[in-house]
Amino acid sequence: MSRILIVGANSFDSGKTRFAIELGKHLNESGQSVGYFKPISGHNYWYNYEHTKKCLEIGKLVSKDASRIKEELGIKSDLYLMNPIHALFVPARIEKPLENIRSSLGLTGASSVLVMQRFSRPVENGFDTTMLIADSLVEEESVIIGLDEVGKLSHNTSILDADNIEIFQEFEQKHFESIISEAFAKSEKSVDTIIIESFNNSAWPWENLLEVDHVLVVTPGHVFRYDPERYRKATFLYHRGRLPIREVTFSRMSDLLKPTHRVEIKPDTQLDFDKVTAIGIECHTRKND
Repeated sequence: MSRILIVGANSFDSGKTRFAIELGKHLNESGQSVGYFKPISGHNYWYNYEHTKKCLEIGKLVSKDASRIKEELGIKSDLYLMNPIHALFVPARIEKPLENIRSSLGLTGASSVLVMQRFSRPVENGFDTTMLIADSLVEEESVIIGLDEVGKLSHNTSILDADNIEIFQEFEQKHFESIISEAFAKSEKSVDTIIIESFNNSAWPWENLLEVDHVLVVTPGHVFRYDPERYRKATFLYHRGRLPIREVTFSRMSDLLKPTHRVEIKPDTQLDFDKVTAIGIECHTRKND
């Protein structure tokens, strides 16, 4: 069993998911069974509307990246297991350009208001899913998503009214580590290798992840390998107070250590054996363990 942590060097568009697909395909071709785990994610109703439509069609609020990887790598695990926590951000209805809204859920701007967040805990016969919803914003039509759409995405879930950011934060703080740890334990049981994709440029995805076998930091055109134990220790040196460990970004802790390997990648070529070997990934099957 091998754990590969993929981290983005940049806040956005580092290329983690594309690299995860290429690496996963290579491992599959070598005979290994591959799993994927993205503990927390989110997407924007407007900017990712094609994915939003797919969520509405299947009646589930799921990750765009996890959905893509599930399809590309032929992973059989449920999307809720691969990605137990996912948020939906929705543009607000405004009267003039660049207008701000009077809600703590829109602190990042009117184009990205936190309206829904799904928490799915694996249980014996499926998942115990709680959906936090900013009911008043939806009912008052303060955001562009409709009640019918919210209903489709929250079907068969327990619903919790959450009309301010504090409710979202308190629920997440109380349940995050246990939900993620339980989902991950179940995810890695039946595979040879599991790829863990961190959120944006978060240096370490959750506190109860005590160790990984490989740390790969991705930026456009490059993949850097780090010593896993030294990397984890460097990340936790920046862990402050009650903030979750995922709030420590790669840019904050990167000066504390140097990569052990560096590989260049191109957008129009597949990952080959030499490059996989260069970043320290061994291609072997469970039969040879």
